Amino acid sequence: MLYIVTPCSRPHNLVRLKQHIPAYATWVVMMDASTNYKEATGASVTHYSTRTGDMGNPLRNEFLDLYADSFTKEDWVYYLDDDNILHPKFLEEWNNLNSLDCSIVTWGQGGRLRPTDQPQVGNIDTACYMFKPYDLPNLRFEMSYEADGIFASEAARLGTLICVEQYLCYYNALK
Repeated sequence: MLYIVTPCSRPHNLVRLKQHIPAYATWVVMMDASTNYKEATGASVTHYSTRTGDMGNPLRNEFLDLYADSFTKEDWVYYLDDDNILHPKFLEEWNNLNSLDCSIVTWGQGGRLRPTDQPQVGNIDTACYMFKPYDLPNLRFEMSYEADGIFASEAARLGTLICVEQYLCYYNALK
């Protein structure tokens, strides 16, 4: 299963974001407490968190904690922030991505970041990778701006990484 998780502090983007969520994914919106947003999100599951701040990292970790006991070896987690969207090629490539035998798969971000097989701070964004939480059960995001690079680097160090030489997401496509 593919979990697409959106830490959300900009609920006004959810309608547009939903248009890019594939039907085969379980879309989980982790609503930031600062929004006070209580309307329907259109997601498969919505969690109204009591947490806020740190660029969505508390919400990313809260998702991992909430689902920790239910992840299987086949599950992928992909964090798609509420200002990013999937590239249409992601939908085309899903079967290939899903069949990869690794802990983390990376790709490029249109208009900003090249595909990399050595993720680190500054060359990767959360929209540029997905990972298998079953393989990385204790890995969590730090509370810093660089957390996406730190997490990806640590996932690659602790597990196995495959880089797909494609651009499968866009950066700040929504405002």
